[in-house]
Amino acid sequence: MRDQRVTRKSARQSVWAGRPAVEVPDDPFVFLWTVSQSGYEWLDGVDGKRRLFPRHTPGLGIRRYAPEPGLFREFAALDPTRDAIRDFAGKYGDLFDRWDIEHTLVRRGRLVGGTSLDRWKIKIRDMRELVEIWDQIQEKRVPELRKIIVRSEEEICYVRDGTNITLARKGEWRRFAPRDVLLPAMCALQLEINKRLSDTETPTLVVPRLTLTPDTHPRIVFQPCNLLAAMWMQFAQATTGAYRLQQCAGCDKYFPVGPGAKRGHSITCSAKCRKRKERADEEPKKRRARKSLR
Repeated sequence: MRDQRVTRKSARQSVWAGRPAVEVPDDPFVFLWTVSQSGYEWLDGVDGKRRLFPRHTPGLGIRRYAPEPGLFREFAALDPTRDAIRDFAGKYGDLFDRWDIEHTLVRRGRLVGGTSLDRWKIKIRDMRELVEIWDQIQEKRVPELRKIIVRSEEEICYVRDGTNITLARKGEWRRFAPRDVLLPAMCALQLEINKRLSDTETPTLVVPRLTLTPDTHPRIVFQPCNLLAAMWMQFAQATTGAYRLQQCAGCDKYFPVGPGAKRGHSITCSAKCRKRKERADEEPKKRRARKSLR
């Protein structure tokens, strides 16, 4: 989710029960997730499928964190192999909380379970395909978009997995220019993301909740139910254009650039990464200097 920082310029004011107005964050989305500090391992579930289970090390428990806004892009680019998925989970946790409870095992008196390798692969591919469509829209790669946006005399369709999904029927085309594919593609992407945000079967549901600010003022927030849902919410936020994502030159992670976030010319996400990049830039100069002294 985006930074929960509050600025006087962008903050909203609220008054409740005669209390003075207070500043609250613009971003109504809140999410914390858990990661096993012992890491994860692939084990056979009771269904015989490989599943990602948290390791158990005495003295180590779980840590909680808020995912950075560009985590969905890192997930979309993830190599769908056991090692890469395990390393990703070691940093960010499993996709679901108590997913596939019927396939959990009892270890040391505890019920443990995890997402199957097959499901990880499906969810990675799903995110990757839709992020690619978003990139095509952003970069106006019209020839590629024409492969998924199909017009006939009766309707405009979006093609996904060999299935035509109707976007507009004849008589509903007024908002689409005759040869435009960018807006229909954006409508298709909107349709797909909304399906993920409201999915109760996977689940990736995002639900509204009433909560209190630290000074006891009520506000509505939207809370994803698991890590996968949070990454779909990140993706949805990115498509609104409220901020753009910049890949850090120091750690390769994505960070938000725009109002309430980093400045537009920033190339690193933190002072630590800025120093890391400076050291990396200085190293070739030092090598050339050492060679010239020989």
